[in-house]
Amino acid sequence: MLTFPLDISSHWHQNFTHLDATHSEWLLETGSLTAKLKHTFTEFSVQVLSEKHIKLNANQADVMGIEQQEVLCREVILYGDSKPRVYAQSWIPLAPLSENSLFLSLGERPLGEFIFQHPDLVRENLMITDFSQHAALQSLLTSLSIDESAIAARRSVFHLADLKLMVCEAFLPGAFE
Repeated sequence: MLTFPLDISSHWHQNFTHLDATHSEWLLETGSLTAKLKHTFTEFSVQVLSEKHIKLNANQADVMGIEQQEVLCREVILYGDSKPRVYAQSWIPLAPLSENSLFLSLGERPLGEFIFQHPDLVRENLMITDFSQHAALQSLLTSLSIDESAIAARRSVFHLADLKLMVCEAFLPGAFE
């Protein structure tokens, strides 16, 4: 049984030299992944797995460049043509609530549709990792009836004016097809 939020601890890095052209095209995309998925596939949908208020651990707070605090941890599967393509986990600070209220009520709407429309959007450097041997994500694949295990992932911190949020996107087997 899956326990949310999934633990996605890993060794994240900025060494992109080992990526083939297809992986590079997706993992290093600086624009909206939502827009790219909608352009690539005929059908696009979002399945919310979990939305929980949690306290950032020291590592997450350090990566985001903020104090340890309560955040909304949102986990979704992004589908393209009815196939699970991406597992995404987002951390959105709860305070100040008035600035973040839009993000706290997304429902089945993709986060990318909102953040990439923000005029003050700044994205920090992309970090990547390989989750192929990661137990929590392998359990997710099993729950989705996916037999393969290769999972490449990327992580970014976004600045929207004074708000910082972190997004991790794990590309599930077959995501690039």
